[in-house]
Amino acid sequence: MDEIEVQGLDVMSTGVALAWATEALARGLITTKETDGLALAFGEARPYVEATRRIVSQPTDSYRALARGVEHAAPVYGGAEFALAFGGLEMPGYHTGPGCHLGYLTGARHSHLDSAGYSLDQKAAREGKPLTPEGVAGALLAEERWWQVLTSLVVCLFARGVYDQETVLQALACAGYAWTQGDLERLGVETLRRKVAFKRREGFTFEGLRIPGRILETPAPAGPFDEAFLRQAIAHYETRVYVAP
Repeated sequence: MDEIEVQGLDVMSTGVALAWATEALARGLITTKETDGLALAFGEARPYVEATRRIVSQPTDSYRALARGVEHAAPVYGGAEFALAFGGLEMPGYHTGPGCHLGYLTGARHSHLDSAGYSLDQKAAREGKPLTPEGVAGALLAEERWWQVLTSLVVCLFARGVYDQETVLQALACAGYAWTQGDLERLGVETLRRKVAFKRREGFTFEGLRIPGRILETPAPAGPFDEAFLRQAIAHYETRVYVAP
């Protein structure tokens, strides 16, 4: 992790990329020729330190591909089913159930920073209540709209439990902004709608989202889920993201 920081890379993306390369090597999709002589193996730290440096220096075609992320490398070498990327962005460190993965798939940034789907999964696991595609999609959309307000105000999302609507309105009033709850809701809806419109303009489609097979076969606290569940939830999210609440 220290070497990744030194090289100016993202820890999550680099970790996922190196994990994909490790499994690709074990499965024979790539060889030590592609890894420039490095025998990547889980539990062996030194080869990963060296591989991190080579993602930056890019001495081989495979490192040049890996530097562009697993969404680019997997179609070249294979192993898409364990290439853990959502909307082109490598997966963060939450595998709690369908809520977290739906958040990665639909979120404006395809990140755990768009909505806390992992919280929905954890609550479902605690309470033993099954999740539904429509319920998860609706909850994540409402949360992501509100997070547009918080990030627009440069509020750290770790403090989201502090900055509820009433607190935000009081803070804005102190700065001379006579806003209402409706104003905040409209800001969140419109900001998210504009982000999605920009992505669509650049070629993004909800229908084109790839769902990595590995997440469907790995046990999660909220219980098993399948691709049909996620596809249904994605469709429900898409139909509502353009509509005012």
